[in-house]
Amino acid sequence: MTGRPTSPGTAQNLLADQREAVAAAWDLIRRAQRLLLVAHINPDGDTIGSALGLAWALRALGKECTVACAGPMPAYLGFLPGYADFRSEVSGRYDLILGIDFSSPDRMGAVYQPAVFAHTPLVNIDHHRTNTRFGTLNIVEMETASTAEIVFALLQAWGLPITPAIALCLLTGIFTDTQGFRTPSTTPQSLGVAIQLLEAGASLPTLVEAVYNRKSPQTLRLWGQALSDFRSFPGPAGNVVWASVTQDMLRRNNVAEDEVQGLVSFLRGTVGTAVAVLFVESPDGKVKVEFRSAPAVDVSGIAFRLGGGGHRNAAGCTLPGPLAAVEERVLAAVRQELEK
Repeated sequence: MTGRPTSPGTAQNLLADQREAVAAAWDLIRRAQRLLLVAHINPDGDTIGSALGLAWALRALGKECTVACAGPMPAYLGFLPGYADFRSEVSGRYDLILGIDFSSPDRMGAVYQPAVFAHTPLVNIDHHRTNTRFGTLNIVEMETASTAEIVFALLQAWGLPITPAIALCLLTGIFTDTQGFRTPSTTPQSLGVAIQLLEAGASLPTLVEAVYNRKSPQTLRLWGQALSDFRSFPGPAGNVVWASVTQDMLRRNNVAEDEVQGLVSFLRGTVGTAVAVLFVESPDGKVKVEFRSAPAVDVSGIAFRLGGGGHRNAAGCTLPGPLAAVEERVLAAVRQELEK
């Protein structure tokens, strides 16, 4: 495995209070041969990039690593090395499971089989405030902007080199979870890790082109339809703005569900907006709900109470339809939160 070592400062600072868990996780990895790395349902750049970055590092040690996600996988991440390796179903037994970037075991979806994996050690690697500490070992750093930062620090702590492929995967996690280093969660540490990943060979132009500059004409039409029908109401901290994307809209425009990625952040950019909400109808009748908020407004609690999770200013959940009922329920929860 080729790659370059990076400064140990990040690992020492980030994982300073978790040395025992980091060492125990390394011991589990060292003794395991078949490893299952699981990304969360409704995957984003952080869970996919972090899982792939860690998988590439462990494969270089001779480990047999399976990356899995209950899917569907977002097409815009197809540029990542190893993207095509993800499986939506797994079989057989594994020596170790690594849960990447989610706060509760239900976020693994159908990939996790309790009857099969009940006695398999599970390392929970995450940064969400709503994490339930469900792992055999829990490496949870809530003050980081992304799980990719934690994976980077773990690779440093374990003395594993960072190849250009690993660097690109981890930089994607940081870049997407901070919305291009624009969220309040972005820290000097986030930027410092990003610099080290660029020095290790990650291509920022490749990442920016894939994330921001690949929207099809059909996607733009869909966005236009959703934006032309956005609604809002005033709140004590600012306006609440929301829009919906139905299955009919997706079919008529021949657009996949993951192509709405970024639309809720665009809504949040409306002047005077405290909270933006996007409702996306799935083929099974469920509704994916995404929240974005101004720095002063915490939407993670709303999402958690609705069965989801996330961060202070970026969170989400999935609820059973119909769409109109979900809109009513979620917007009532937002009103209640803002009126506290």
